[in-house]
Amino acid sequence: MKWEVKGHQLLADGGTIKPNFWRAPTDNDMGAQIHRKYSVWRNPAMNLKKMTFDKKTHSVKTVYDMPDVMATLTMDYTFFSDGRITVKEMLGTTDDAKVPNMMRFGVVMQLPYTMDRSEFYGRGPIENYSDRKYSQLLGIYQQTADEQFYPYIRPQETGTKSDIRWWRQTDANGVGFKVCPRKGIENWSGRATMYASALHYDIEALDDGDDKEQRHVPQIPRSRFTNLFLDDEHTGVGGINTWSPEAEALPPYRVRYDYKVFSFELIPE
Repeated sequence: MKWEVKGHQLLADGGTIKPNFWRAPTDNDMGAQIHRKYSVWRNPAMNLKKMTFDKKTHSVKTVYDMPDVMATLTMDYTFFSDGRITVKEMLGTTDDAKVPNMMRFGVVMQLPYTMDRSEFYGRGPIENYSDRKYSQLLGIYQQTADEQFYPYIRPQETGTKSDIRWWRQTDANGVGFKVCPRKGIENWSGRATMYASALHYDIEALDDGDDKEQRHVPQIPRSRFTNLFLDDEHTGVGGINTWSPEAEALPPYRVRYDYKVFSFELIPE
């Protein structure tokens, strides 16, 4: 995918906007075994069923069959002459299907490595999650991708911020774009918010797989991208303890398998 505005590449060479349902498991995730229970969402098959282009609205719609999770995913992109893009991600699920919860519901954008400056209006500056956020106040914060990465003894999910009203991602010269979450037609009332983070690491590099490898940060390769993670939902970190099913997030903070819509606007600046 290519997104160029006024001669500036806003997606990295070879970068994409990819649907994303997985995070690098935390110690609590592994204690609760949800990295195994939810593993079908790590890299589910996505088979393209249909792609259409509407010349009148300048929109592209792609529909994917996801047989591993008995679902259909639709990605709808609308392009504007000023460089803006609206993105709508919709997950259609199967009633009564025995499919586990997912880690998150959103996308990851692969940006140029130097586009690593974040400014956002949301909860911060310390990472915070749906069940661990009220210690962080709403405000406007600035951080680099490296500042958002916390070097846990064992590398894992890190950096996510909650209740994001808008997020700006630029390089050192201020070239970049702003992300504004939008309420879908199905749920239009109230202020739209999202979860977001920007990291110089890929999920695959931080993910130990089914078993802890007890690696440390210097052993983890950096990405060639700045990865911008945008989520409509992101499961909590749990932590009643770290070695039993109670380590999983409490039910209100889980991302359940059901119909979902995530919509946001990308605004070049």
